[in-house]
Amino acid sequence: MVDRKKRAQDLIKYHSYASGAFGLIPVPGADVAAVSAAQLNLVHKLAKLYGVEFAQERTRAIVGALLGGVMPGALSSSVLGSAVKAVPFIGTALGVAVMPALSLAATRALGQVFAQHFETGGTLLDFDIDAMRDYFRKEFEAAKGETTDAPAAAPQMDEQPVQKAV
Repeated sequence: MVDRKKRAQDLIKYHSYASGAFGLIPVPGADVAAVSAAQLNLVHKLAKLYGVEFAQERTRAIVGALLGGVMPGALSSSVLGSAVKAVPFIGTALGVAVMPALSLAATRALGQVFAQHFETGGTLLDFDIDAMRDYFRKEFEAAKGETTDAPAAAPQMDEQPVQKAV
């Protein structure tokens, strides 16, 4: 059987690359929605891996607080990167330059934060956003600075991806 930490890292790597790819979507807003869905799905799979009860709305609140509280500059760049795609030709090129890297780094950092929290016995109910912001910031900066290696193979899970509420 594969070690749980290794399995968590495989999930993080796979979802990070998926988020980076979703950052290439040329439709403004669709890229952000796809990245958000990948991040939510990652946390869901990590929660399942660690036997932690998953709550979609709680997870969204935690992710939003981590992203908004730690990287307002990056978030504004990401929203700007998405919005600028509406400008014909040059906008798409500029958006493609910004979104994939930020999406990959943010997803990787989120995965590391949640994996570490779950590994130490934490749940979504006792997740301390204020205490985890520095750790998220460090992981985000590390992920931005990393050179990317080969894309990860899709981790196999028995469960269907999280469906977005309509």
